[in-house]
Amino acid sequence: MKVPTNPADAVLSNLADQLSEQGYAHWDDFLDGQEVAHLRKEVDRFFQEGAFKEAGIGQGQGFQQNKAVRSDHIYWLDHRNASDSFSFFFARLQNLIDYLNQSCYLGIRDMEMHLALYPVGAFYKRHLDVFKQSSGRILSVICYLNDHWQADEGGQLRIYFPPTDTDTEERYIDLLPQGGRLVFFLSDQLEHEVLPARRARYSITGWMKKEHFL
Repeated sequence: MKVPTNPADAVLSNLADQLSEQGYAHWDDFLDGQEVAHLRKEVDRFFQEGAFKEAGIGQGQGFQQNKAVRSDHIYWLDHRNASDSFSFFFARLQNLIDYLNQSCYLGIRDMEMHLALYPVGAFYKRHLDVFKQSSGRILSVICYLNDHWQADEGGQLRIYFPPTDTDTEERYIDLLPQGGRLVFFLSDQLEHEVLPARRARYSITGWMKKEHFL
């Protein structure tokens, strides 16, 4: 394997290795502090304008809102016609997609992304990010827009790992929703949940897909 000499390529190579070895990866400096604050301000503006809707579960005729399962609010973004506020984010994400396609042969062709706002106490119970009717989602992606998040404020992303023959108890990892952190993982293999948040929790969330999002 060619050893990357460019620092940016080295970061991307490390992320690809993480994904291949453990099924998930995280990039803690995907956005800097100013970028996080700018996008969080945009989320607040959309929310105040009433653009957000209560999130649901399921697809098509099976779609339903169930606050016992998830209690966040979402607003869908159009990455093909992104405003200037979000265009740099999608360009950076596309660069990551291009690298993962080349290095991991994932066959990602599109993405679908939304803003997610978890009010105080909101959560999302354990689930897998695939539908029975469609297996188009390859990677689940979250980019956090929070400021100085602390462990005692909850809101962690808990990723569960498939059991192995040597496991004596269930394995999982908790990741804090730190501002600027990007997390991505295999949609059809890793169950996950969002633990209750003790203050408003902001993110851009969605999926990298092998089929075009219409």
